[in-house]
Amino acid sequence: MKGQYFSFDAVVATVIMVVAITSLTAYWFGVQSVIESRNNPMYGDALRIAESLLSPGSPSNWTALSDMNGIKQIGIAKDFGNELDRMKIDRLQTLANPSVNSSNYIKVGKIMRATGDYYIVVEQTDDKSVPAFKIGRAPPANATEVVVAHRGAMLADSNGRLMPMRIQVFLWRQ
Repeated sequence: MKGQYFSFDAVVATVIMVVAITSLTAYWFGVQSVIESRNNPMYGDALRIAESLLSPGSPSNWTALSDMNGIKQIGIAKDFGNELDRMKIDRLQTLANPSVNSSNYIKVGKIMRATGDYYIVVEQTDDKSVPAFKIGRAPPANATEVVVAHRGAMLADSNGRLMPMRIQVFLWRQ
């Protein structure tokens, strides 16, 4: 019994080695895909846009301007905190609606320096029954590249109570 190659100990050791190597390989490829997606320049642009939305914009009263040429940066926050301004969200939603005015959709994309088409969703995180603000053009199912950046913020409801919100910035190409 001592000289047998295919003893129970050798079979168990082989199975353990195969499982360990398979797990390590799967983990390695998973980490590589995350690193590659983070190194994508389009993902960097989505992060930059998400961060700039958490500013008041430049000028901070950009919603009152009748000419979009005077807008240097679009922001939907009240100040440099994380509380959102509902009036700015509504104005951006109106400006960036491609079905109403496609030239304004393009102008907003140029102001934000979006690479490709954009879609911004501002939704409440703890109550999905509240309708979300949807800004821009949603990515189609046949989009060749889609990246998403997430940011958290707060928005006051009609009673003045702050609600947690999630801002999702989608950049996509077809």
